[in-house]
Amino acid sequence: AFADRLLLNKTDLVTEADLARIEARLRGINAFAPIRRCSRGDVSVDSVLNIHGFDLQRALQTNPQLLNPENAPTQHDKTVTSVSLDQGAPRHMRTVQKGDLDFELATDFLEYIAESQGEDIYRMKGVLAVAHSQQKYIYHAVHMTFSGGFEEAWQPGEPRESKMVFIGKGLDEQFLASTFNNCLATPENLTRKASTLRFKPGDAVECRTTGFDAEEGERWAAGTVVEVLHRADDMAPGEVAPYRVRLEDGSELTVLTDEGSEIVGANSHGDEEDGEEAGEGCEAQAAPQQQQQFRVQVPDGVHAGQAFPATVGGGHLIFQITVPPGHGPGSWLTVTAPVEATGGARAGGGAEGSGAAAAGNSAEGTHARTTHQAASEGEADHEADEASKRHKA
Repeated sequence: AFADRLLLNKTDLVTEADLARIEARLRGINAFAPIRRCSRGDVSVDSVLNIHGFDLQRALQTNPQLLNPENAPTQHDKTVTSVSLDQGAPRHMRTVQKGDLDFELATDFLEYIAESQGEDIYRMKGVLAVAHSQQKYIYHAVHMTFSGGFEEAWQPGEPRESKMVFIGKGLDEQFLASTFNNCLATPENLTRKASTLRFKPGDAVECRTTGFDAEEGERWAAGTVVEVLHRADDMAPGEVAPYRVRLEDGSELTVLTDEGSEIVGANSHGDEEDGEEAGEGCEAQAAPQQQQQFRVQVPDGVHAGQAFPATVGGGHLIFQITVPPGHGPGSWLTVTAPVEATGGARAGGGAEGSGAAAAGNSAEGTHARTTHQAASEGEADHEADEASKRHKA
């Protein structure tokens, strides 16, 4: 009501009739301030700074009780707080470590916050320094509506420092800071990320190659993994491929996702097709659900009873793994997840029970849970099987 300028942003996303309706409502709130239409916040600095626009008499016309000391004080909701993660903050105020972020880990983190806490996140915005990118990644979100992209370039001599701001209810600053640190492109974090991939260098695989034959369908080729977490100069900003594969003809192929639709173990694709041909005319039977285990390390600052996000299956996020009693920072936990015959591990829905820490997200069809290192492999598999049966029921 007391604004000196009103900026009506995102005007490119609505019709002229919508703009007229919104401007009429704004005029009902503030009849004096000029309204400036804009898109993506493209406004000159001179139009909003040093305009000497505040007029006390005009403000009193809007609210005659503005200077009355007997007015009831403004009531603030104490559950609403803000958290700032700033790599450029003074050392005694900085809660996060310095360094570039891994783009996949960072975007998984942001997606998790938007999906799991979206109703309580009023605003989320930031500028990220991403490894393998000369451009800043700029994002903002309101509740579950997220927008982000690589925009302006880092200038020569400009510190590559990330900044994140969260405004909302029930914010856990320690959790946000520790998860941010786990997204840094450090050797330790990248080694942990590589350990979640389904294949390692030297493994024989089959890859879906480019092109499609009308008679033969998808084309697949056999090869050997020669590199994990591969990066090339011609890739998109921040992009890192799970695999680089040398095919049998000597050529090399970059595999951009650790999914069964793109890469499988040696002979898996051919066996799958043979099975389909052999099964023609027979009653379909459900394939047994396979289990896959992953090792996940508890990050610094996270203790028993606290939750943290972790990645398995080449970057797929298992949300909120709760640390079991007796474990803490640096401990290794075992995640057991049902997987598709040719697909990567997927975490889904919540799991419950004693002796295991639950983990889940909104992905479909399966469950994942962490188990005590002391638990036997058979017990872990049995628990995951039972959880999957309960989910299907």
